[in-house]
Amino acid sequence: MAIIVKKFGGSSVGSVPQIAAIAKRLARDYHQGDQLVLVVSAMAKTTDSLFSLAYEITKHPSRRELDMLLTAGERISMSLLSLSLLEEGIPSISFTGSQSGIITDDHHGNAKILKVNAFRIHEELAKEKIVIVAGFQGVSTGKEITTLGRGGSDTSAVALACYLGAERCEIYTDVAGVYSADPRIVPQAKLLPEIGYLDMLALAYNGSKVLHPRAVEFASKYKVPVEVKSSFTFAPGTMIKNEESPKDIAMEKLQVNAIAHKEDILRYLIPSDEKALLLLNKWQNEIFKITMQDKVLELYIEAKYEPEIDYLLAESGYDMVSKDRDLGFVILIGSGLAADPAFMAKIIKLTGASDVKRISHGERSLELILPTGQVAKTLVLLHQELLENK
Repeated sequence: MAIIVKKFGGSSVGSVPQIAAIAKRLARDYHQGDQLVLVVSAMAKTTDSLFSLAYEITKHPSRRELDMLLTAGERISMSLLSLSLLEEGIPSISFTGSQSGIITDDHHGNAKILKVNAFRIHEELAKEKIVIVAGFQGVSTGKEITTLGRGGSDTSAVALACYLGAERCEIYTDVAGVYSADPRIVPQAKLLPEIGYLDMLALAYNGSKVLHPRAVEFASKYKVPVEVKSSFTFAPGTMIKNEESPKDIAMEKLQVNAIAHKEDILRYLIPSDEKALLLLNKWQNEIFKITMQDKVLELYIEAKYEPEIDYLLAESGYDMVSKDRDLGFVILIGSGLAADPAFMAKIIKLTGASDVKRISHGERSLELILPTGQVAKTLVLLHQELLENK
C-alpha cells in the first residue's frame, strides 16, 4: 500500500460543511486501500483573527507567545476533520506538529525543519487509521512550540511526504492547479498540466501564492512528486516534477512558461554598516527581494510587515532610512531569458507605456519593477503577447 500525503489549505477547510464534504470524499479514497496522511491549515481567516487578537494587546507581541497562539488554528481544523471522518465510519487520529515528530530549530515565527521523527504516524497507519497532522507547526530541539512561517503547511506536507517515503504529495487549494498567470487578473491564463521543479521554484519565489518556495525546495531536493489540485473537484491539476530532458526540447530555446507578479511592496534603502549586520541577524519577517550596491542594502518587503519592520529599524538605531511605497513586480519565468538582447528589446517596447523602474534577469527569470497600480495591466499585456499569441 502506498502512503499518500494530502494537504488542505485554509480555504479548503473554511467551514464545517466544507470539512464534512472533504471527509466524505476522503472516505472513498480510504476504501481504495492507500494509507493517507492529511495535513491541514487553519480554517480561512483564523490565523489573521488570532494575529489581530495579539495586536489588540500589544504592538510588538513576543514571538514565542505568538507561536503558542497561532498554532491553535491548525489544531481546530485537524480535530474537526478527524471528527468528520469518524462520522463517516473512518478510523482517524489527529496530531499536532510536535506529536507528529516535526523537529525544528528555535526561530519562533519562521522555524526551519531539522528532521521528522514520524514513528507515531507509522504506528497509527499500521492500525489502518487516517492520520491528520496540524500543518505550519513543530517543536524545537528545546521543546518549544514553533511555527514555520508563511506557507508553513505546504512545507509540513512535503517534508512529511519526504520522510514517510510517500508515493506523492497532493496539495489541495481553491484553484485547479498552477496557471500561466494569476487567473483572477488574467482570465485567459492557462492551467499547466505539469511544471518542472525549477520553474515552480522561480514562480514561488517571485510571487505565486499556489505553493510556498520552501515546500518546492523540499520537493526538488528529495524528488517528491507534488500535485496541486482543487479541493472542490479533486480533479487532476498540475504535477510538479523533474524538468524535461534536454533531448525533449530545442537546445537554447527561449521560452516563457508563466508570469508571476507581486503588488504593494515597500523598498527600504539601508546603509550596509555594522548596524545593518545586526539588523539582518535579528530579522524574522520574510524579505521578498534583497540586493546590495555601493554599500547600500535594498530590501523589498510586503507592505503588511511595515509596522514590525519600522519598529525593528528604530530598535536597531536607524533614525531615518529611505523608504518607497507602492512598488510592484512582474516576473517572466522560463528558459533562455537570461541574456538575449532581442528579447530584452521586445519587452522594453511592449512595456513602453508603463513606468518601468528597472528590468533585470536571473537564471530562469526576467524581472520588471514598476508602480503597483500598473502591475495588472502589464501582466495582462505580457501574457497576451508572450503566451497567448505564441
